[in-house]
Amino acid sequence: MPAKRSRSTLTGIAAAVAAVVVIGGFALTNAREGDDTVRSAAPSATATDPSEPGTGTGGTGSTDHTGSTDHTGSTESTVAVIARSGPDLPGSAVLDRCNSDGRAAVARYDTAALGDVVLQCGTSAQGYEHIRVRHTRDWQDVLSGHTTQRNWDDAMLTAVRTALTNPQKGLPVDAGDGKVCYAAPVRFDDGSAPNPDGFVKVIVSATTERVITAYPTRDSDC
Repeated sequence: MPAKRSRSTLTGIAAAVAAVVVIGGFALTNAREGDDTVRSAAPSATATDPSEPGTGTGGTGSTDHTGSTDHTGSTESTVAVIARSGPDLPGSAVLDRCNSDGRAAVARYDTAALGDVVLQCGTSAQGYEHIRVRHTRDWQDVLSGHTTQRNWDDAMLTAVRTALTNPQKGLPVDAGDGKVCYAAPVRFDDGSAPNPDGFVKVIVSATTERVITAYPTRDSDC
């Protein structure tokens, strides 16, 4: 189990919603491509989480993770572009709160489908803690092979923000059990693909408006 990082010393609608895409946040630029991007991009990332629905096999930029107000339901695919240099996210003050309060917010996002969605510090079952325990290695693999000073959660938070606040037309989609799914392709700011190439998926509870998990995958389908 990955060690918890301390930055001070070292975060019915389900049946009605339909789905897409993806990742963004820290020091990132949203790249727009045609609608076929998500459907045709060659998959190859490998995270798998049996407890999560729809799992596959497998410069400077904004430091604001309060959520974009751009929720117009773009008809274009949103590519999560990860800047290889930028601020450390979510920041020591945020993670320090997680030591004592699992309900503390790591980030908030203004979404068109669900309104205000929160990524909490969470538990082993949901939120930042779940992602840290289950998917730290998966996000580290995304960054491997690239010259970058970013941490795994820098990439993860970028992915979550883009997926939730600027989804492609048709997303999110119903993932069952009161959950909805967002997904999107991932690239770096030099145009290169992650290692391995793939997508990000974000699963959100439609009843509590909380992020349950976010992980890289080779499968673009929710």
